[in-house]
Amino acid sequence: MDKLKVKIIISYLLVIIWMIVIFLFSSANGNESGNDSKGIIKGTITIADKIVVNIGLKDELYTDMEKDVIAENLNYPLRKVMHFSEYLILALLWLNALSLSKVKHKYLITLLICVIYAMSDEYHQTFINGRSGQLLDVLIDSTGSFIGTGCYVLLTKIKKRFNF
Repeated sequence: MDKLKVKIIISYLLVIIWMIVIFLFSSANGNESGNDSKGIIKGTITIADKIVVNIGLKDELYTDMEKDVIAENLNYPLRKVMHFSEYLILALLWLNALSLSKVKHKYLITLLICVIYAMSDEYHQTFINGRSGQLLDVLIDSTGSFIGTGCYVLLTKIKKRFNF
């Protein structure tokens, strides 16, 4: 098997794996998902807080109660950033696979696939305990896909311009 065929197979496998990852994130019940993201925030705060105290920019560490309040306040924005990021990555993966396959209209196909997957993902969440489908999340996911596609177009033009 030649190198290009191997690259194409790997690129589509990465697309499938990433779509499964998104599906699995959406399959977690509402409490579990919320607690996971709050745990990530609290862990990040703990590490950053220790660094800031150790280099002398702050005198004492946050208390657990302060970390809980910060995590609660940052949870919603973090979850929306994750929606955006998941679909930005999905768009880049699709564009890579479609480009290697020399598919025409790869930008339109990518955006259609990503938006339809975002809608189906939100619909899927209506069947998960503690979750609901949100139009706002479809819009955020779609925006991530559009920005990912825009980044791909820009990087492709830069690559061609400078012969990378």
